[in-house]
Amino acid sequence: MLLAIPGKIKSAFFEFLRFTRFSFRTLRGVKYVFVYWQDTLAQMHIMGNQALPLVLAAAASIGMVMTLEWGTKLEQFGAKLMTGRMVAISVIRVIGPTITGLMIAARSGAKLVSEIGNMVLTEQVDALRAFGTDPIKRLIVPRVFASVLLMAPLTALADAVGIIAGWFIAVNTLAVDSEFFWLSVFNGLTFKDLFVGGLKPPFYGLLVGLVGCYMGYTVRGGSVGLGKAATLTAMFTSLSVLLMDFVLTKLVIALY
Repeated sequence: MLLAIPGKIKSAFFEFLRFTRFSFRTLRGVKYVFVYWQDTLAQMHIMGNQALPLVLAAAASIGMVMTLEWGTKLEQFGAKLMTGRMVAISVIRVIGPTITGLMIAARSGAKLVSEIGNMVLTEQVDALRAFGTDPIKRLIVPRVFASVLLMAPLTALADAVGIIAGWFIAVNTLAVDSEFFWLSVFNGLTFKDLFVGGLKPPFYGLLVGLVGCYMGYTVRGGSVGLGKAATLTAMFTSLSVLLMDFVLTKLVIALY
């Protein structure tokens, strides 16, 4: 078993190189977002409808839990009125973008694999090539950039729902005055918080779109291979979102 490890590392390395090449080809085709703008909008509509209920439910749940945690701890130090500030900063900087990224990764990532993979297995992609159409530009670019463009509005909605859910718990469970909660929210937030919260979503969307489309585009082994690719995509995209969250947070702290 140990003897097989170098071979697996080598295989993973070459797979990473293929993914990198695929990513560069996709990013170079950004102008085709405007050529196939109808496809891009259609993909945004489909992904948004599928992910929106999950994103809002998750954001509300996390917002309520975080408010209970922060409110309980702050009350011990006589600082319960700072609950709104702490909840807003946590939601906007970390919780909103990350929860949205994970929900998109789980829902839309698997959809991209299934959609692109089915086209590959049924030779629709080969048919596009036969007619002189680049499948990267026609199929991949609209889907990847739909994922990128969709993340910002979804994250904004998740932030709003998370904070509103936190306000509801703060007022009705922790007995925090509603006016003080919102004053704490607006006085506590800074431009840096908004910048960090707005910086992360496009990167998450890009990762989810690229990984999902790549796994579908390179699928092999029929329906069994397609199922494995969908499972791996959900895992890889979720891990990628969490790692990117750390990298971007570290970068902003170092530079800002």
